[in-house]
Amino acid sequence: MGEAALATDGLEQLLSLEEKIHQTMDRLKSLRAENERLRREREEQESRLRALESRLARLEKEREAVRARVQRLLEQVDSLTNLPSEA
Repeated sequence: MGEAALATDGLEQLLSLEEKIHQTMDRLKSLRAENERLRREREEQESRLRALESRLARLEKEREAVRARVQRLLEQVDSLTNLPSEA
């Protein structure tokens, strides 16, 4: 193989390596953009989760308050129905 052939082969290898580097850089940019998008999406989901947890806690508190009121009303009704009759 002559010097010209070696130079051409070396140039082709260099061009191939350069193309692979460009592809790798493009892939890296794409992955970074996707990573950023996923980070924002995770933050939004975490925010929604905190809001839902807060709402759930409030609803559970309200449910307990309603349960206590119903229990008191039932006790009052029970005390009225257990009065001795006047006969």
